[in-house]
Amino acid sequence: MWLPLQLVLEFLGRSAVWLGVMAALGGAAALAVNQLARRPLRRAWPCLVIAGWVGAVLGASLADRFGLPEAIAFAVWRRTVPLAWSLGGALLGAAAAELWRRRPRRPVA
Repeated sequence: MWLPLQLVLEFLGRSAVWLGVMAALGGAAALAVNQLARRPLRRAWPCLVIAGWVGAVLGASLADRFGLPEAIAFAVWRRTVPLAWSLGGALLGAAAAELWRRRPRRPVA
């Protein structure tokens, strides 16, 4: 009884720590894009931060799925984080969200 519970809790803990690292990368990318856009700091939340987090997760997942080369990788509780792909995805996601916010709006008829 205890072994399955221990395995489930360990899996949840590893996933939470890995997602926390992705959230930190996404937040850092959102702040960088926000500074490059010369916007106030409060404009980064929640749109750019969430887009950066999603981009980081997608970048890491696609790198793992397609076996892309990992130039800089480190392990977080035995889960690999491909830093270059994750950070690239986070920057791409945050930049796409910023461009989406800046698109010209059409007047509603």
